[in-house]
Amino acid sequence: MKTLTPIGIRKQATRFVDSLAGAAYEIDGSVKNIDLFRTSIDDDGTVKVYVYFDDSVSGTMGQIRLIDRDGDVVALADRAFVKPASKGLYVAFKYKFVEMEDDTDVGL
Repeated sequence: MKTLTPIGIRKQATRFVDSLAGAAYEIDGSVKNIDLFRTSIDDDGTVKVYVYFDDSVSGTMGQIRLIDRDGDVVALADRAFVKPASKGLYVAFKYKFVEMEDDTDVGL
């Protein structure tokens, strides 16, 4: 039986977004930090976190990570990109917070 209300699910999604401090990525062998571009939370508990690389960033990049306020990596996009200076690049992280039903009987 599900027990979380839509408000409860939205609050959990909001807590996740609020815990994020920024992003980090590797480019040409160096690790760089970058601010999050945008975040959104839909009514169904879907979270989207966008990292945007503008024309000041170019080279071979990858290992894009979301970093929380404790400094921990909480998400990792393990892909490589060749980013030209002439184009921007968005990387989106998307998650949906849902409650899973558990039919396990609890004996009292």
